[in-house]
Amino acid sequence: MHVRGAFNHLLRPGLRSDFRDDYLSFETEYDQILRTGTMDRAEIEATTLSGLPRQVKLPEGEAYTILDTELADKIVYTDTQFGLGFSVSQMMMEDDLYDRANQSAKWLARSTRLIQEYQTADWLDDAFNGSTFTGFAGEALCSTTHSLLGSSSTWSNNVSGNPQLGILGLQAAFELGETTVDHQNDPIPVRIDTLVVNVAEEWTAIQLTQNADEPFTADRNINASRRKRKLSYTISHYKDQSGKDWFARDTSIHDAHFLFKVSPQFPDWYEDSTRSAFFASRQRFCVYHYDPRGWIGSNAT
Repeated sequence: MHVRGAFNHLLRPGLRSDFRDDYLSFETEYDQILRTGTMDRAEIEATTLSGLPRQVKLPEGEAYTILDTELADKIVYTDTQFGLGFSVSQMMMEDDLYDRANQSAKWLARSTRLIQEYQTADWLDDAFNGSTFTGFAGEALCSTTHSLLGSSSTWSNNVSGNPQLGILGLQAAFELGETTVDHQNDPIPVRIDTLVVNVAEEWTAIQLTQNADEPFTADRNINASRRKRKLSYTISHYKDQSGKDWFARDTSIHDAHFLFKVSPQFPDWYEDSTRSAFFASRQRFCVYHYDPRGWIGSNAT
């Protein structure tokens, strides 16, 4: 609780009136990384069908080959509730010469934003391990051995050798995207249009996505990545920055979500028994992915 003893500076004249009581925030990043929306039930259920393979020869007079489509096991995702609050005594509010003691509500707004960003960052940091966030078949977002529902084969969306972000790494990511398959092990298009990078890779991301010529070369060859597809990038300031991991994404098909069950709320109340005002924030949301297609990652160090 904010009481007069702990905040005695606010009770004395002569304190500079423009002292820092808030900080600017980065523009929202979680909604640039994940699909955002709402959920109206206590849980989200996800599954998939294997579909049908390519046709087979049908000799004259013979019956059709009849196959059953296979249904994957259902995965259930639930939201998490987050909240925080503070209180201010009535006497503190009465004696505050600068009207600051009860203005910490702006910090509640910042706290609310931060957990949204950090939960999304945790999802990125777990992309190669799958310790917390898993999708189809209980697998991590990025793996070299993703399971297929209708085939005993596997497929990969983890760039071989985990190269750092650069021309060769991006080329490998494009090629890996071109080899993405459906659950029958047949090719599907994955068209990379966005890079998701750490702070240290932003300059490289700018050169790769905005340079008409190939960066890092003396001959100034054509930047093939721009010719193949228009690329943009987004940066995560909140994820672990100790590595050089990066991601390439097809925005049109990726299946990673940030869903609000309860959008941020900011209740406040007054208690006569303690003669104090209380301010709080609360929200419920779910971060998850199911189908890893549309994401390609390199766990570079």
